[in-house]
Amino acid sequence: MDQEIEVKFLLKDHAALLQKIADLNLPCSQERVHETNLRFDRADGSLVAQRQVLRLRMDTQARLTFKGPGIAQEGVLLRKEIEVVVSDFEATQRLLEALGYQVVMMYEKYRANYLLDSLVISVDETPLGLFVELEGESPAQVRQAAQTLGFDWDARVNLSYSALLDLFNRKTGRTFRDLSFENFAGLEVNPSALDLRIAD
Repeated sequence: MDQEIEVKFLLKDHAALLQKIADLNLPCSQERVHETNLRFDRADGSLVAQRQVLRLRMDTQARLTFKGPGIAQEGVLLRKEIEVVVSDFEATQRLLEALGYQVVMMYEKYRANYLLDSLVISVDETPLGLFVELEGESPAQVRQAAQTLGFDWDARVNLSYSALLDLFNRKTGRTFRDLSFENFAGLEVNPSALDLRIAD
């Protein structure tokens, strides 16, 4: 309860992934949808300093999420996660800002979700490339799903999208605050700029 157990993989072949999902006859639990995420912090940066995340997300509904510091266990990232659905995205943003929080990052992506038993496969089209997140009930379940999908386990990613953007900025000399399609228009992101390997 209130725990996230997940790992990411960077892929190159979207069509092959979708064919694999179809071959496995995996049900779609959420059709492809655009997602906008706002990450908040206090003016002193204390949430980031404590490796905590306060995020407001809008896709088919608005959700407010808190995440605690992540720990690696059996190659998978585990962290406390508390998420609630909110009725009004803009009003929730104003509420957070009234409490002294401010937006420190916006990131967006297109996401579709599929189910492998109780595990969620999230197919994320991001400005940094195509990622798949596997979120399950145990590290063993996540690893088994990666094997079923034919992913290279040694190429797994335990970094958040905000951490990947920070890494990209450091490696390339960019200063992007936001992981937006507009910022990355015309840019080709090489996996080496993220210190990542392709997993398919």
